[in-house]
Amino acid sequence: MSEYRTIAAAPVLVAAFLDQIFGVDPVTGRVLWEHKQAGAGYSSTALLITPAAIYAASFSSVACLRYPTGELLWEAKAAAQGRATLLLEGDRLFVAKQGEVECFSLTGQSLWHNQFKGKGMGPVALGVPDNVAQPDDKD
Repeated sequence: MSEYRTIAAAPVLVAAFLDQIFGVDPVTGRVLWEHKQAGAGYSSTALLITPAAIYAASFSSVACLRYPTGELLWEAKAAAQGRATLLLEGDRLFVAKQGEVECFSLTGQSLWHNQFKGKGMGPVALGVPDNVAQPDDKD
């Protein structure tokens, strides 16, 4: 058997901060690729990573990059601003910020947005059975 088939490549480490997303070689620390999200700011970026995609929500936008290459597949302006909680369920990406929830298709189309008017604002937990995303308590 060839060495190619017996040694698997290390997965690409994804790091995100200040609306920037980086693909990093986990063995060497070398930056392999980078993407700057729209709506540059000084906020954190929430990540959700599958074997095929990287979903990233910055202060004012949501993006989907191909994993592991970092190729931009789509980017959309989010209805709400702030730190996000992300939940992927079936063919829907749910993005929650400051007491609001927005639902995106996996092609980046906003399908609906609920502001929960009159209910307050703050970090949002999202979940369905066996799939829960807890918020970061920092606003």
